[in-house]
Amino acid sequence: MLFETLLIDKTDGIAVVTLNRPEKLNAVSLKMRSEILSLLEELREDDDVKVVIFTGAGSAFSAGADISEFKEGKDKLRASQMPDKDITRHIYEFEKPVIGAINGVATGKGSQFTLAFDMNIASEDAKFGWGATLLGLLCPYGIIRLPKEITRFRAKELMMTCRFLSAREACEWGIVNKVVPKDKLMEAAMELAAKIKEMPPLSIRAIKEAVNIGMGGYEYSRQVFANLQRTEDADEGARAFLEKRKPHFTGR
Repeated sequence: MLFETLLIDKTDGIAVVTLNRPEKLNAVSLKMRSEILSLLEELREDDDVKVVIFTGAGSAFSAGADISEFKEGKDKLRASQMPDKDITRHIYEFEKPVIGAINGVATGKGSQFTLAFDMNIASEDAKFGWGATLLGLLCPYGIIRLPKEITRFRAKELMMTCRFLSAREACEWGIVNKVVPKDKLMEAAMELAAKIKEMPPLSIRAIKEAVNIGMGGYEYSRQVFANLQRTEDADEGARAFLEKRKPHFTGR
């Protein structure tokens, strides 16, 4: 299958998926959401694929959701967040191991992807942020996963201040497995994938399911996100972002 927003390369049991909207810093559009869902289904049925790697084209992994599509209307955006279309959760629950090769900024939807991956390798210039708060929203997957990964104190700081984590900090805090020079990123990711693909598939799947079973709380976080989408502050946050100005939030 051909995709408009993704590049796929399958080699010797490893599928490399590249988010391919470099002119938009790989912002996740509705089209990309749909294509990732279709791709995951394709990779699930492909017995030759043992491990999947996600990376980004150009200088960024992903700058989050495509804010320009907020003009499409809230109903359309909310429909894209329904459980059957929730790509972050689909990645998290995907049966095969998924490795993130984080090649630059990962924020918003992009940083939530990194929390859904099973492992992350980051380039030295990568940085991680959960900045939906600046849009009057929140990162629904982040509010569940971040406290479990880095403690609730650090998670609240990151999401309430929207500061970025450097690759080194992310590694020290447990979000990233390894940091490497940018020109060694895919080599390191492929090396890790090659080791995993030689392991017994049923054992790998059981490990993933057993470790992930304690996620919990995600339905509540999604409902909170849906409620925030209806607020005036969310409208103001999107307008301010598109107009490149500081937002003025009123608490309504």
